[in-house]
Amino acid sequence: MTPVPDAPHARVLSDIMVLLFGGELHPGETLVAQKIAIWLPTGPEDYAVPDLVVVNDDIEDHYVQNNTYDPACFRLVLEVTSRNWQAHQRIHLLTEPSEGRYARHRIHSPGEIVTLPDSIGAKVALDVAAIIEAGRPRR
Repeated sequence: MTPVPDAPHARVLSDIMVLLFGGELHPGETLVAQKIAIWLPTGPEDYAVPDLVVVNDDIEDHYVQNNTYDPACFRLVLEVTSRNWQAHQRIHLLTEPSEGRYARHRIHSPGEIVTLPDSIGAKVALDVAAIIEAGRPRR
């Protein structure tokens, strides 16, 4: 059982969604959403439910089974790890998935700007420090 996300977790997701909506995503081509399950080809009941996704707008046409969808429809899969916001303070960007692995894995620290791949369908850059600050508990 996964713990219920807290307010800082939600704040990070909201900030990233605002950036995605402010980008050049084309209505009718993409959908920004939370908690859409991606079917993993490693087993009949293997799936992941990321915090945030950018998917092709026709996602419903690509239903696989058990409320999961074909991974080919996913342009961005994002997971926020907020269990201990001070632990690493980094953004990991994994791209070019192939045969169960990612060809590229870049780690970004505060002070850097992360430019998301064009494959998501928009021009989006994330300020690492701002994203980490959004996840900082306010109490």
